[in-house]
Amino acid sequence: MKHKKVSDKHAMIAKFTGEALRLGGGVSANQRHFIKAALAHGKTMEPAGCLAGANRVCRHV
Repeated sequence: MKHKKVSDKHAMIAKFTGEALRLGGGVSANQRHFIKAALAHGKTMEPAGCLAGANRVCRHV
């Protein structure tokens, strides 16, 4: 009986994955631009200091 449950889960996962890919659409031009910029500049364009957000080590912030 376990075997059937596992195969049902795999079938549902495959079904929902296909549906999500179909409904999600492709990559937009704006998303493609951000990916290209990230690949071209690497970590040099990452924010530092206050712009990077709260420090996770320091709990009083």
